[in-house]
Amino acid sequence: MTRSLQILAAVALMGMASSGWATSWALDSGCATSSGVSTCATSGGISLTVQAYSTSTGTVAAPTTGTKFAAAQVTQNGTSYGLGVVSSNEDGSAPQHTMDNVAGTDLIVLHFGSAINLSSILLGYTYNDADLTVMAYTKAGTPTILNNTTGSFTAANGWTSVQNYFTDAGSPTTTDVAVTTNKDTTTYSSWWVISAYNSGYGGSGTGDALADYVKLMTVAGSTKQSSGVPEPGSLALVGVGLLGLLGSARRRKTAQRAALAA
Repeated sequence: MTRSLQILAAVALMGMASSGWATSWALDSGCATSSGVSTCATSGGISLTVQAYSTSTGTVAAPTTGTKFAAAQVTQNGTSYGLGVVSSNEDGSAPQHTMDNVAGTDLIVLHFGSAINLSSILLGYTYNDADLTVMAYTKAGTPTILNNTTGSFTAANGWTSVQNYFTDAGSPTTTDVAVTTNKDTTTYSSWWVISAYNSGYGGSGTGDALADYVKLMTVAGSTKQSSGVPEPGSLALVGVGLLGLLGSARRRKTAQRAALAA
């Protein structure tokens, strides 16, 4: 009984520091791409699929710049570069195999099996510049991106946590050059969008006019405290209560020994 109480008290008190579980997903060798959609290895029990969209339209022979997002291809091009985007008017050569904002804007949609707070983004291949826009979809259901414009990513349409990140890249590099840490630590969603920078999304800060070419190597995030798991405050009370029971058990045992000795 005493040993059991010790174990339960220790577990409860350790839970005081628990606010979720952090994990990361490798987007280089950790994803398999088929029909333009990537399915990545489950991490921390959470699945991840990746889709791409672009406002670049037309064909390689006759490229055009549109205003609405069309489906694009997720591309890998090597196991140490990360995931990029190839639109219908790109041939997939360097640096067109990246997520870029030249002749249109490319974006990548990350769909996680559970709501997470996206904590960091590791970039793989970059060229020229590497500015990003990051957003989360916080309404119920599935976000609509197809045929929408950059101006559709508003709070009224369920988009939040719009942040712009300005990162110098260099020309070109295939090393992991930058870790972008999400400034919003309170938003949780199973749908996140990472895009080559476009001021049309809104958000804080104003980027430069340099063309951005980036590929995503790794993303990391943490889950929210599950409603089925006691909150830290409740766990603390349980821990204190169990320690009290443990003390009472010890006192009874000492009194019994004293009575036997008498």
